[in-house]
Amino acid sequence: MTQRLHGLRAGVFDALTGREVDSVIVHMDNTIEEVTRVTAAGAQSHVRESDQIGVRVDRRGNFGATWGPRSDVSGARRLAERACNLAEPGTGACALPRPLADFDDDRAERTVTACDPSDVSQSERVELLQAAVAVAESVPGVTASAEAVVYRRTTDLFSSSGGRRFRELVHTDAVLRVRADGRDGQAWRNYPAGPGSAASGGWEHIINLDLPGHALQCANEAVALAAARYCPEGVGPVVLDSSQLAMQIHESIGHPLEIDRIHGREADYAGGSFVQPSDVGRLQYGSPVVNVFGSASGLGVGTLGWDDDGYAVSSGALITGGVLTGLIGASKSVDSEQSPGIAQSSASRSDGAALPLVRMANVDLQPGEGSTDDLLTEMGSGLLLLGNRSFSIDADRRRFHFACEGAWRISNGQRVEMLRAPGYQGSTLPFWRSCVKVAGAAEWQTHSVTFCVKGDPRQRARVGHGAAPALFDAVSYGPVSGR
Repeated sequence: MTQRLHGLRAGVFDALTGREVDSVIVHMDNTIEEVTRVTAAGAQSHVRESDQIGVRVDRRGNFGATWGPRSDVSGARRLAERACNLAEPGTGACALPRPLADFDDDRAERTVTACDPSDVSQSERVELLQAAVAVAESVPGVTASAEAVVYRRTTDLFSSSGGRRFRELVHTDAVLRVRADGRDGQAWRNYPAGPGSAASGGWEHIINLDLPGHALQCANEAVALAAARYCPEGVGPVVLDSSQLAMQIHESIGHPLEIDRIHGREADYAGGSFVQPSDVGRLQYGSPVVNVFGSASGLGVGTLGWDDDGYAVSSGALITGGVLTGLIGASKSVDSEQSPGIAQSSASRSDGAALPLVRMANVDLQPGEGSTDDLLTEMGSGLLLLGNRSFSIDADRRRFHFACEGAWRISNGQRVEMLRAPGYQGSTLPFWRSCVKVAGAAEWQTHSVTFCVKGDPRQRARVGHGAAPALFDAVSYGPVSGR
């Protein structure tokens, strides 16, 4: 820790001396995100940086919290004094939502990288991106392509009166976007498909994605979609690829299981949930092949050792054999004592140094057996839906509508033709109960949602979702309105 951070921390604790404060957490967050983008017009790079400090205090069970830009010692002292004043007993201060972690030792965690992205030269980044763009643009009918690499490093320091927690998280991401023009307008195909492929790791993740190696297929599919007929309306079996399934998991499993939604505390902001605490151990959420696990490890961008309250993140089963077996909450909160199963997956996470919210870490659909081709063979005739384009779901997470990048019409287990502007809709419980089969571990992939918004003031979070393609029965599908 640098001398400047030592000084900021000391300024906070000096400001609280003699104020009858029972416990304090100081959270300092620095996030740097670097983007390199290549198009036919050339290459561009830009860097965004956020530097914040937050102070949370407990005064005889009363809670005060404030945060802002990290500046100098006098600014840190002002934040500390304001947090203390907000927790003044007898002034209507809010009750402490959960005990502040009071660790008395120093610990550190860092994302393991084989190649730190900051060690990769700008020319090497641009060369890789240009190679993928060149392959895509070699396909007749492709009118534009763009590509971006994102490298994000978040450094957090948590301090209590007796110890510190240091955390450095590194996420990398890359995407190739290809556009083709057709008689009915433009068609887009992305590799990797939406919602995203960000992962915990270094430049090796970008290399493993192999954008140049997938650029030809991506471009050919964009051209085929531009010339394709629109998805027909119907009700029947569909296979969701793993990228679209990641978005389905996020919206119709992850969010409904968040305990603050269940108790109505996000009703005016992000919405509520149809799930109740009493449903744990009883509710048939999906079919017997649906097994969902809340995890804080792996390649997902929700991977972290301790949360932004300073507590260890817990992992556990959320859905087992289709039955709801756990919820998502915050460690040591009042909710965790009132709601059975909440400790199955617990994490409080913040955007910068803001007050943490109940958040998903990684929420994964466990693999089954077989391949996508096995699913198509079992389906016989239907649709294979590819990549997320947009989503909509009601406030209680019951009814949903998703639009996809494209689809394959399947006949006798074979891909027959591509269809443009496909979408599907349904209701959460009937949909997951209609899951017939999940493909095996060989096709299980980690995806990401890096734009999840919640709270007031609004905060963004980054969540990982692992999934393999899955077959669903009797799904309502059709062309996306407005196309």
